[in-house]
Parts: sequence; structure tokens; C-alpha cells
Amino acid sequence: MLVADIMHTPVITASRTATIREALELLHRHRIRHLPIVDGEGRLFGIVTDRDLREAVPSRLAVDEALLARLAEPVETIVRREVITTHPGEFVEEAAQLMRQHKIGCLPVIADDAIVGIVTHSDLLSALITLLGVDAPSTRLEVEVPDRVGMIADLTAIFKQQGINIVSLFVYQSPEPGRRRAAIRARTMDPRRLIAAIRAAGFVVRWPKLPDDRPEGGKGPA
Repeated sequence: MLVADIMHTPVITASRTATIREALELLHRHRIRHLPIVDGEGRLFGIVTDRDLREAVPSRLAVDEALLARLAEPVETIVRREVITTHPGEFVEEAAQLMRQHKIGCLPVIADDAIVGIVTHSDLLSALITLLGVDAPSTRLEVEVPDRVGMIADLTAIFKQQGINIVSLFVYQSPEPGRRRAAIRARTMDPRRLIAAIRAAGFVVRWPKLPDDRPEGGKGPA
């Protein structure tokens, strides 16, 4: 999945000459938390967040001249100039890594020097739900396999034999050395027959735990 698949477009932006009041109004009107600021050529100049604006304009019980003057100042006076960006062809997991690394809440998407989209934490969570198949009727299984070539192919062959489609499949490192775990969503609401077949092939099913399960000490196929 690419950034282009999940980004918001068109992007709500403000000119660097817009006032702080206008920037606040844009955030409230569109219910957004990040506002890219563009220059006269439409290129990304910087970004402001709802937090930046709250700090720039502290809440007051009464409107006074100082507050009105502050609201009339150009938004470029509070803009963050150093902006971490991505591009439409980036993989979503790389965009997520960028956001975590820099501790930021959004990534403007740039193509040919123009801002063509924006990706937020919410977009990445939605992408994760889609990639994991959580939004489709299915059952989640976790199966431990030896970290050897061909083990995942052997495991997925069991699904084919049982006539059960795989909605999603992720593999991650097991706490046990030399092992990996496959997190699989299968298009079935009754996985008992499938689980029995997986166990019969020598794999360890870590989840789900069936009512008659006993602790499993197996290590999977030798």
C-alpha cells in the first residue's frame, strides 16, 4: 500500500500572508489539526498545528486590542519552516516510520514541488486496519513456525487444502529463538477444522485457544 492510496486530497492550505485568525477559522471549519502553509507559487512554505495556534493566541475571557492585533498578524510569524514530507510513491510503513522517528502528527505529500496530499496518524491507523483485514468478517490465528525457507508456504498450503481463503497474513519474530509467528486472518467464523489440520501438520497454534486446549509444548515441524 502506497501513500497515494491513503492520503487526503485536495489539501486544505493557507497562504503565508493569511492572518492567524484566518488560519484558526480554517482549522475549525474543516475540523483539522494540521494546516500546510504555501507561498505565492503554491509551494510548501511551512506548517502550523492547532497547538501552535493555541500557544500563539492564549484563550481569554474578553476580547481586547492586544488579542485583536495578535489575530491580525500573518500566520507566517508562527509557522514551522522545517517540515518533514513524503511523496505519493512511498510505502505507508515508511511514512509511519518517518512520523514515529520525528515524533510528528502528519506528513505533507509532495510531488513536482507541489503539495498534493497529506497523511495523518488517523490515516495510518485506517491503513493498518485495512492491511490486517480487520474490517472484513474473519477469524484471526497466530501460528508459530520454524524460521526456515518454505515454512510459510507449507502453512498456507493447509488453508488451500481446507478450502479457506486468507484475508491477510503478517509474519513477525517470535520471542523464541529460531522461530517466527504468522498472524493470519482467515475467511471463516468457525476455525476448528482448520486449527486441527494445522496442528496435524506439526505447527503450534498460539491463538485462538479452544475450550479443550492443553498447553502446547510442540516446536512445529522438525
